[in-house]
Amino acid sequence: MRSVVLFFSAIAAVLAQQASSPTTDSGSPLLSIPAASEELRFDSQLPSFEAVDITGRMWRLEDLRGKFTLIYIWHTFEARAVDSHNGRVREVIHGLSDLPEVQRFYDKAKRTKNIQVLTFCRDYDYTHASEYMKDKKYSFPVIADWVLIKKLFPQAPGSPPYWVVDKDTRLSSPVRTLSLGRVLY
Repeated sequence: MRSVVLFFSAIAAVLAQQASSPTTDSGSPLLSIPAASEELRFDSQLPSFEAVDITGRMWRLEDLRGKFTLIYIWHTFEARAVDSHNGRVREVIHGLSDLPEVQRFYDKAKRTKNIQVLTFCRDYDYTHASEYMKDKKYSFPVIADWVLIKKLFPQAPGSPPYWVVDKDTRLSSPVRTLSLGRVLY
């Protein structure tokens, strides 16, 4: 009950703030939540791992140390569903792929020294990821290993498909209140 009251209190505060200073972010009052409430928490150490991505590059936990890493977990079925509906179903079906946004962020991040992107495809048939990447001309790194995903990321029901790993290889708690765009910002 208390969390419901806090949620509606936060919404009321945001709406009041928005009325006095409207946002340009697609009109959503939730995008106006003050930054203090949007802090990522890094609660647990990411387990050690070793995996080869679809281009043949070996990834280890040590490759994430010293950088902030955006982790995005996706599935080709979800990505193709968004493609076939020109992205319009995103408003109705939660959790579908943001791969074009991930690609844009990757293009910017690869020119930096302290930010990187690593995605995981959870298809059971690992060949679908490379076919889809080639078809869409995406170039961000993809580890296609659904077993490894289960080991590394505590997938609570309703968790978004993205996480952040900090410079000390600690995994963020599930990002439930932020859109991918806000996490990237």
